Amino acid sequence: MGDVDDHEDMTESMREVMSLDGDVDKLATYYARWADEYDDDVASHGYGLPEMMVQTLQRAIGEVRPDSPAYTRSPNVLDAGCGTGLVGAALHAAGWSTIDGVDLSHEMADNAAVRGIYRSVRGGVDLTVPPTDDLRHSAPIVTVGGVFTVGHVPPEALEQMAELVEPGGILVVSTRRAYHEETDFHAARERLESSGRLHQLVHLPDAPYTMDSTGDYWAWQTMGSGLT
Repeated sequence: MGDVDDHEDMTESMREVMSLDGDVDKLATYYARWADEYDDDVASHGYGLPEMMVQTLQRAIGEVRPDSPAYTRSPNVLDAGCGTGLVGAALHAAGWSTIDGVDLSHEMADNAAVRGIYRSVRGGVDLTVPPTDDLRHSAPIVTVGGVFTVGHVPPEALEQMAELVEPGGILVVSTRRAYHEETDFHAARERLESSGRLHQLVHLPDAPYTMDSTGDYWAWQTMGSGLT
């Protein structure tokens, strides 16, 4: 699929995990094996995603009205699909101090917890299904980095991600270039925007992602108080 097979500098682990076609059980099993080597693999692969997620969030906060819950107080952040905590580490370095994390993989979540920057981290969370009551509308800011990529979640899961955010809060998402070009992510996004459930604040196209691929970064405000 597009840039999945065209770049010799992609690690074998990255190549293999993108071939799992979004199968939740296969993804959980694969990431359980990959967890301890994940940081070394992606760090050696020019991983620009964490810093771009922070930049996108910072721009988005500048676009919301002062009555947004993401603007009016020191907001907590839910790092959805947190992996080993690379996005959380970038958020923490940029000044966010209250960060929670959830991930499909228990092993990846355990490694994120070891960083000592999360208030709480939980594994076993499938982001492709409606969130449980304790996660629904649980944070004024939700980041979803590296999840909308080849072989992982379907575009329709964007609706489930939006359900994690407090009304009027901010959702920040990355999409790998091949994923954005070869799936109907744009249609899923447009449905939520046209229905008024999401209001787009920021779109940064063709930005740093990994050494072998660029990505797009998106930020929306969820329907509720503080909409621009």
